Amino acid sequence: MFYINFWKRAFDFKGTANILEFIACVFFNLLIGLCIMISGFLVPISWENAIVDLYYIVLLLMVVPTISMFVRVIRTFNRKNKSQ
Repeated sequence: MFYINFWKRAFDFKGTANILEFIACVFFNLLIGLCIMISGFLVPISWENAIVDLYYIVLLLMVVPTISMFVRVIRTFNRKNKSQ
C-alpha cells in the first residue's frame, strides 16, 4: 500500500509522510532496479541496449516521486520539531 501511495502522491509536495514509508519505497525501488539489472545478464547480448534503456527510463520515472516523498518526510520532521 505504501508503494501505491508513493506513485499516487508523486506531485504532492505539501503533505506529510513517515520515514518508514520512505525507506520502504526506496527499498522497493532498489529491488525493481536490481531486477532490471539482473535481467540484463539473462537476456541475449542483442537486447542489452534495450535493457539499459529500460533501466534509465525507470530511474528517471522514480526521481520525482522519490523527491516528493523526501520533501514530505522532511516536512513531517519539521512539524514534529516545531511542536516540541
